[in-house]
Amino acid sequence: MERKLAGAILGVSSMLLVGCSGSGPDTSDGGDGGQTQRLSAYECITSKHCGRIMVAAHRGAHKDYPENSLAAIRAAAEIGADFAEMDVRDTADGKLVLMHDSSVDRTTDGVGEVKDMTWQQIQELNLEGGDTNDPQSSKVPLFSDALALAKQLNIMLYVDQKTDRWDLVLAAIQAGDYHHTALVRDSIDNVAQMKEADSELLVMPPCDDMAQLADFKQRMDDLLIVEISGAPDPQLVESFHQALVLVQEDVLAMGDSKALVGDYTGWKDYVEAGVDLIQTEYPDLFLPALHQWEQTGIFPDKGPAAM
Repeated sequence: MERKLAGAILGVSSMLLVGCSGSGPDTSDGGDGGQTQRLSAYECITSKHCGRIMVAAHRGAHKDYPENSLAAIRAAAEIGADFAEMDVRDTADGKLVLMHDSSVDRTTDGVGEVKDMTWQQIQELNLEGGDTNDPQSSKVPLFSDALALAKQLNIMLYVDQKTDRWDLVLAAIQAGDYHHTALVRDSIDNVAQMKEADSELLVMPPCDDMAQLADFKQRMDDLLIVEISGAPDPQLVESFHQALVLVQEDVLAMGDSKALVGDYTGWKDYVEAGVDLIQTEYPDLFLPALHQWEQTGIFPDKGPAAM
């Protein structure tokens, strides 16, 4: 509750700074007589001129709700995240569930490997920290239910594919026509096969450098976004942009770690490097700071601590 209040305070303060010097990014598509039109996450990825930074809530808003729960997806949407990052695994009977670890030990009241358990067995478990009166916060969800909720809430799922059964993941996306709802992150080998089976699918392989990107583009000439890692590198990001490819980065180590004590300079480095999609553990604090930057061109160096 304290972090939510702190985020709200920062959000209000950013609105008061609109008249200050500096200018944020152009979020207009240029076709509405000067009125700002904020593109959706799907439009941002598929458009050549998004004009804004997108935000992914790592494992959903899991500081307030159990990670990889439907409640965490709902909370991420409510605070304005573009994506809820979710981990997908398959059960012994071929069902897809949301679970980061290979076992259920850490996040539920049960014990065992996901791949060795049936969906019925997993249904009987309760998520740690969940409200047993609310299935969305206490039960391990099916991937299909997460897709349906995300579509309803107008938030995309950043699907971290932790299963070799990409065929099941693709089938779930196709079953509900969730092509505008899911962005699948996995190795180039897996996502290339998925794209060959369904050209409409949005995919995001990890990529180290421009040489690797050239190889990826030979295999998938319509590749739109990749994940890179490491310290913010404006020159590398610009090189990807020149190749018409967007960039996603995880800021947990170099951004969120500083935000723990109210130091936002780590986040600022990624924003100023031009990263298109930023994944954070603290979307409730990062988003108000990002809105300040959009409105004023100033990303704050300090803010409420992420405690």
